[in-house]
Amino acid sequence: MIQPYLQLLKQLLSQLLKLLALISTVRLLLPGWLRRRWRMVVASALLIGIVHICATFAAPALSSGHAYQLLRVKLPLNRMVVLPPQAPARQILPYLPPDVLYAMCRYDLSGGPVAVTAVVADAGWALSLHTPQGGNFYVLPGQQLRRTEVSLLLVPSGPEGALAPRPENPADTAIASPTSEGLIVVRGPLRGLAWAAETEATLRRASCAQVKR
Repeated sequence: MIQPYLQLLKQLLSQLLKLLALISTVRLLLPGWLRRRWRMVVASALLIGIVHICATFAAPALSSGHAYQLLRVKLPLNRMVVLPPQAPARQILPYLPPDVLYAMCRYDLSGGPVAVTAVVADAGWALSLHTPQGGNFYVLPGQQLRRTEVSLLLVPSGPEGALAPRPENPADTAIASPTSEGLIVVRGPLRGLAWAAETEATLRRASCAQVKR
């Protein structure tokens, strides 16, 4: 996952070295005090830039699993849970918008594939699959005036996924999960108290269960 960042950092360092060579060719145009210390000034600027870039790239890698660790404690395994409306005193995760209702399932494929069903009722609805690091590897957004019945089979990626049971229903979609654990999120917009019960009932139709081998 960090390999693209390293490649980008390598390209950036190459460009900075070219810039350093360019500065050395025009140092005679600099003021006297800067001509004597230009290497120190440039080196300091480069060091500050490199530290900033490294810190920026490292932050997601160091903190990305924190949210999932919170959910490991709060969500049962391989079971869909409809969450109460999010409010400052009872948010399952920080900064979740209060105008959306959620159903979540923490899945683990080590014991077998996981079957997922849900209804994506309208525009504003969505079903998404996430790795523990927060990566989104599948999303199905809702469409205006179109109700979509979703039936997925989550299987491991690689050789294990090839040996996993195939969906019994040909209409089911097999999705390879890049990690053995992850999170399934179904979200429905809360358009007002009059629609809250209907939205919650639709979320309760979502399911997440392990298929025994």
